[in-house]
Amino acid sequence: MTTLERRRTERILTPMRIRVIGNDAGGVSFAEETVTVSVNQQGARISLTHSLLPDDIVLVKNLENEVEEEFRVVGALQQVFGNRREWGVEAINPESRIWGVGFVPNADGAQPKLLIECGACKTATQSTLSSIEYDVLLATGLISRHCDRCNETTRWMPSDQIVTPEILGRSGKPAAWPAVERRGKRRLKLTMQLRVQNSWGVAGIAQTRDVSKTGLCFVSGQRYSTSDEVCITLPYAQSQTPPEIKGRIVWTAEGTSGWFCGVEYVR
Repeated sequence: MTTLERRRTERILTPMRIRVIGNDAGGVSFAEETVTVSVNQQGARISLTHSLLPDDIVLVKNLENEVEEEFRVVGALQQVFGNRREWGVEAINPESRIWGVGFVPNADGAQPKLLIECGACKTATQSTLSSIEYDVLLATGLISRHCDRCNETTRWMPSDQIVTPEILGRSGKPAAWPAVERRGKRRLKLTMQLRVQNSWGVAGIAQTRDVSKTGLCFVSGQRYSTSDEVCITLPYAQSQTPPEIKGRIVWTAEGTSGWFCGVEYVR
């Protein structure tokens, strides 16, 4: 066990090498290798050259232990230099061991508790914030949360409403994220080029339809067979040396735009 794995703390300031896959603020898919600024049980503060949209989902892979998880974008933090900015992201699976670290829960009352309100319907609640949400709220004055009254994700801000028994009755309740957002294998709609090479050395350029932490679906003009072992370069660009992923074809189907293939990652 390494020194890092033995450390037990609420927040760890350390650069961990990660790969982030998602859509940028313009809706364009990207994959970027970068580092964490800090990590904790709820999420992380990461540095990116790509801009993100609050409440989008990104896939983050720890390049040290190969563990990959889905994270929700809480919001932007400080601009570092040039077009590089820090972002707060929150783990969809709070029990994840992606960081390879054991964390000690905060003592009662240690987490900040603030009166915040929905920007759409003005519903207020006195809520305990994660450290990631608190950092983003300090930096931008806004965080994204699910609103039970609006039945959708809305922007929340500090409130100056008078605290009433009704507000206190809502306090302390965690955000009720819809079940679809909590599914561990929910696929992200991402469209990017990739290079697929089978075990015979035959390679071709394809395009993703969606990805998840366990696999992806792509469409190609080339036909592949179920159980084929493939090596995927994602995203494919002749001017770069992007990462390679090993996988196995688990299903195929013919469509109007080519052959659709489902791939399961091979660890």
